[in-house]
Amino acid sequence: MKQLVIVLLSVSMLMAACKSQEMVPAEEPPVMEEEHPMPEPEHDPDEIRVVEERFTFEQAEDEISHDDNMYFVIVGSFSYRDNAERFMETLRGQGFDPVILLSETGYNRVSVNSFEEEVAARTRIRNIRTNFPDYDDTWLLIRQP
Repeated sequence: MKQLVIVLLSVSMLMAACKSQEMVPAEEPPVMEEEHPMPEPEHDPDEIRVVEERFTFEQAEDEISHDDNMYFVIVGSFSYRDNAERFMETLRGQGFDPVILLSETGYNRVSVNSFEEEVAARTRIRNIRTNFPDYDDTWLLIRQP
């Protein structure tokens, strides 16, 4: 009799435990649709990076040719001079007349043009970006006194 009571209690406890763990279907969250999704911000291809810094010319003849100008069109910037010189050879093959500017920050800036007027420099940058897509990151260096 005792065993029967124990079995009945065990069975009833198991049944109660099974009921409490019944699977209840979860409600699906409502789908929220955006009326006007925000577009990804795009890089403005007409935006020109501008940096102001002091620099010296690598070659004395470059200083003579460009010393009166304040605005320099930069197509490359290198930590190592050898890399800047190799890049200059590539540029010469494309019809540019590059010069290396030794930046106060330690970089070897490769410039392909210099101008007295900022508008002329910006026009040249747009021209390079249009005709030489590989140089779409060409930027403007303004010489600090």
